[in-house]
Amino acid sequence: MERDISAPESPRRRYAPWAMTAIVTALVALLFQGSLPPLNIAAAIFALMGLRQIRRRPDRYIGRAFCWLAIALVLILAILTAMLQPPVLDDAPATAPEPRTIEVE
Repeated sequence: MERDISAPESPRRRYAPWAMTAIVTALVALLFQGSLPPLNIAAAIFALMGLRQIRRRPDRYIGRAFCWLAIALVLILAILTAMLQPPVLDDAPATAPEPRTIEVE
C-alpha cells in the first residue's frame, strides 16, 4: 500500500486572485453606478492582469469568464454613464431672457 512517488499530483486549479479582484471591483463600481472612473479603470486593469495570470499558468488558475465579465460590466457602466450624464452648460443664463417688444408706428 505504498504510493507511487514517481507520479506527482497536480495541484488543484483555483480561481486566479487577479480575476477575483477584478470581478469584485467591477461589482463595487456597479454599486456606485459607474460614477467613479478610477474604480472602473482599476477593474479593467485587474481583469487584464487576471487574463495574463491565467494565460501564464493555465494548469494552476481558472477564472477567464470572471475577467471578461468584469471588462464587459465596466464597459457597459462607462457607456451608460456617458449617455445619462447631463451636459455641462458654459455660462448659460439662469433665467430665460426677457421677450423683446417691437414698436410699430
